[in-house]
Amino acid sequence: MKKRKRFHLMLSVLLALLLAIAGCSSSSSPPPVAEPDPAAVEPETSVPDEETGGEPVTIKILYPWGEGAFEERYRGIESLLPNVKLELVDSRAELEPLQELNAQQIVPDIIFANWGLDPLYELDMIEPLDDLIAKHQFDIHTLDDSLIASIRAMDKDGQGRMMGIPIQYSPYGIWYNKEVFDKFGLEYPTEQMTWDEVIEMAKQMTAERDGIQYRGLEMGPGMASGEVTVPLQQLAVNLTDPDTGEVLIAKEPAVAKYLELMKRIYSIPGIVNPDPEARKDYEFPKKNVAMIVSWIEYLRWGVGDTDVAANMEAAPLPVWPDAPDAAPPAGSNLLVINKYSPHKDEAFRVLMAYLSPEHQTELAKIGDAPPLFNNPDVVRHFGESVEIFNGKNVSAFYVRKPALPPAKISPWDKYVNIGGSMLKFSQSNMDIAEFLRVLKEESEIKIKEAKSQSS
Repeated sequence: MKKRKRFHLMLSVLLALLLAIAGCSSSSSPPPVAEPDPAAVEPETSVPDEETGGEPVTIKILYPWGEGAFEERYRGIESLLPNVKLELVDSRAELEPLQELNAQQIVPDIIFANWGLDPLYELDMIEPLDDLIAKHQFDIHTLDDSLIASIRAMDKDGQGRMMGIPIQYSPYGIWYNKEVFDKFGLEYPTEQMTWDEVIEMAKQMTAERDGIQYRGLEMGPGMASGEVTVPLQQLAVNLTDPDTGEVLIAKEPAVAKYLELMKRIYSIPGIVNPDPEARKDYEFPKKNVAMIVSWIEYLRWGVGDTDVAANMEAAPLPVWPDAPDAAPPAGSNLLVINKYSPHKDEAFRVLMAYLSPEHQTELAKIGDAPPLFNNPDVVRHFGESVEIFNGKNVSAFYVRKPALPPAKISPWDKYVNIGGSMLKFSQSNMDIAEFLRVLKEESEIKIKEAKSQSS
């Protein structure tokens, strides 16, 4: 149960981040930011050869999930940086815990910002990395362009600075149950499927067999949570104006296009479980669902049992016909250097070591989706040390290329709760225009309240 709760916490935070990124138009591009001239310097793609300054240094890392997880994910960096010792600050990067640490004069050098950047902005604790990237000649383009752009888009001042480095990139795809496909006599999902084709498959497998109600498709618990917005995320459109907070959903054709798709899915008889209790959690582990749209790690944290997962396999994310290779923009929570750290250079070396292929490969082996997802030599090791992934086609999750976000992520998109409103949409007779009108009014109230509180 502890792992399941942790999975839901990670999932909800990352979904909120990805939806925020998806609420930005892919037609925009980040502003130019000064970067080291690759022709003038020799880029560092791994840990630099020189020592960290001669004297041993302790780098404190704020991390919220205890010593065991910290050891597994960070301790290996010490073998790459012999003069560095890592120390856990077991806390959360939320406003009150950060204020308590500051009051106690405990200064973490690196902060695991998995509750977002807002608390760090409020306390002015973020050290942008561009100067350190140039100073240490780090080749930032070892990261995928979409991931770089997404991080630069998190700069609330709109300057496109690197506010941290990514912790991981967890791509979307499909997990499917071969037993259900076999029962209904259908071919397994292929590498290049459209959402239209998935809907047709789902129709054929949403039916009762041998007294069991099967469902062809699941997109989050009850077909009404974060994963249900994945097709919208692929379209990468603005939900709100990033400067004014104006709610744009009624003006944006792509939102109506997405709702038309969801209307077709919800019109499949039996696709949504009528039992409110059953809708609180995923049904895929019960082996009565053919396909689930979810994260690469879902099989581990959402199913967990290797016997249950024995006939489950992976396929790439379905696509829109006019965007045949688009995944949602690549989002990630960040590792941030504390503005008040006395060891910024050494902390940056730790970040470089974290992103080194050596360390990323070890993280991939234990089932942490690596931010170096554009490095096939790293991602091919994903899940090697996790039994439930053995023999699974996890590479399917890396087939789609993440879209580019624009230069500035709107801080207001989080108040447009499309995912949380979809159950109402699925159960009502509202047409799309009426649904958008109601959601727009609800969102405007939330944004107005948020603005009044911040002022």
